[in-house]
Amino acid sequence: MTNVSAKFKPVAIERLTTLRTSTTLLLPGITFCIIVVLAANYITDHYGSPAILCALLLGMAFNNISKYPEFSRGLEFCGKTVLRCGVALLGVRITFSQISELGIQPVFVVFAVVIATLGFSLLVAKLLNIERIPAIIAGAGVAICGVSAALAVASVLPTNKETEKNLLCTVVGITGLSTIVMVVYPGMMVSLGFNPEQIGLFLGASIHDVAQVFGAGHMISDEVGELATYTKMLRVSMLVPVVLGLGFIYRNAVLESLKMSSAGQGVDSLKGAKPTLFPLFLVAFVALVVLSNLSVIPTVAIDYMGDLSALCLLIAMAALGTKTNLIEMWKLGQKPFLLLLLNTLFIGLLAYLLIQ
Repeated sequence: MTNVSAKFKPVAIERLTTLRTSTTLLLPGITFCIIVVLAANYITDHYGSPAILCALLLGMAFNNISKYPEFSRGLEFCGKTVLRCGVALLGVRITFSQISELGIQPVFVVFAVVIATLGFSLLVAKLLNIERIPAIIAGAGVAICGVSAALAVASVLPTNKETEKNLLCTVVGITGLSTIVMVVYPGMMVSLGFNPEQIGLFLGASIHDVAQVFGAGHMISDEVGELATYTKMLRVSMLVPVVLGLGFIYRNAVLESLKMSSAGQGVDSLKGAKPTLFPLFLVAFVALVVLSNLSVIPTVAIDYMGDLSALCLLIAMAALGTKTNLIEMWKLGQKPFLLLLLNTLFIGLLAYLLIQ
């Protein structure tokens, strides 16, 4: 027994050291985001501005901080992991009564905007002389769930140096455009006199990234934010069939691309390099929706989880602001940016027409 304990002791110490090192690397970026959230809440309490918008704008004001390696890892962690935790926890606030009241309309709207935007992206790319692969990536990013969709789709498509450059432009462009429409759409929809259900449906069906959908909805009200998030999660669920379908269509081309890039080492050398295709935070979101509505989770716990979700999303919004550089979008290439802009306008117009 003593020998077994002695054998596993170095392993435990090594894991503890690794955890401590990882935490140390993440701490500066996380601390910065928390300070931004505290400042945003102070402004909200004293001047009445939306906390989500304040966190985003304050993060953008300190955009250069993301270029420092001391902060970049923590900011990346807040912008991805903390964001997904916040979205998953938001599931406890979605009720079956809300879903039944909305009926089949959100499903129809989501299916229509995703398919139509992908087709529109291919059509416009042909007119702009942009290759098919970058057009699919740009279309999927706008149609489904922003940067996550663009990266997931890119992972099952053949790539070269040109497509990698376009992917970078897509990632930067989607982040910037999604931030712009997050600020513009809420005020626009309110001024047009739409009701909360229509606004939530529009925001969830037209804005690219999950974080911006949450932010835009809660700038108006909690009800709109929850409806927008539910609609957005329907769009996120479309990632699975789209990625699987594209993976099947381009399977042979991808294998050939991998053989060439591995310089004769074989495809096996690159196995495991692809990211997980199925968004696990979506699974957690659905599970929490079901469990909370079945009264499995105590009411007190639901309240705490709702508050924790709001905090996580504020932290993610601050991190997102530091990574948003509107000038860099244009520098990376006018044609790819123009394609993203047209896709954004198209999905917004289509969602507007469908909710009436």
